[in-house]
Amino acid sequence: MTLTVSLNRVGLVRATEILHQARNDAARRHQTEPQTVTVALDRPSAPAPTASAPPPQGQDRVVDLQV
Repeated sequence: MTLTVSLNRVGLVRATEILHQARNDAARRHQTEPQTVTVALDRPSAPAPTASAPPPQGQDRVVDLQV
């Protein structure tokens, strides 16, 4: 079971890395048309202090991006 989260929840630096990685992958595949891709997020080793509630164990977090 997966949980789709906002890109804002991962932090500015990590969000920038995720976006650049998704764009680079699309460029390598020579995809020029905009499309939505789903990117799996790594589980944080420690919960963020501003996170309201961590996802339940065994639940994967993903984010949808338009690249």
